[in-house]
Amino acid sequence: MDGRKYGVLSCRPGFLLAEALVILFLVSLAGTLTFPSIRSWQEKKELDLAAETLAAAIRQVQVLSRNDTGRYGNTASEYHFYCLPDAKGEVIYYTRRGVSRMEPEGKLPSSIRLSGKLDLTFHKTYAGDGNTYSAVLITRDGKYKRQVTVAMYTGRVRVN
Repeated sequence: MDGRKYGVLSCRPGFLLAEALVILFLVSLAGTLTFPSIRSWQEKKELDLAAETLAAAIRQVQVLSRNDTGRYGNTASEYHFYCLPDAKGEVIYYTRRGVSRMEPEGKLPSSIRLSGKLDLTFHKTYAGDGNTYSAVLITRDGKYKRQVTVAMYTGRVRVN
């Protein structure tokens, strides 16, 4: 007995239209439910990467200022690090030594916003000073925040 006689097994090829529609509905439902969580995860990771990029740029300026010998021997050189929003609202950061701009400089992703601005000054003999010691990076919708803080006496850069 092969079961065909009683209708247990069918020999039809392919899918019925109703079966294909049910599978399509289930796949689209799963995609609809997971897309917001994937997008949220992506925004969070983009913010983490932007905060770490900013912290790495600050650390790089600290290293440059400590290793600077200056053109004229023991003269003190100042390195100024700025992080601020530009005219479009995007976050840029750059370094100045005297009147010239230098590395590190760059732009954070366009989905990241900055609350306030960061203005730091670094010297060879000490970590530096500034008007603001922390900056808060925020996602465009304001859902996630990361704070980059610089302890100017010790030179430690921390991302919260």
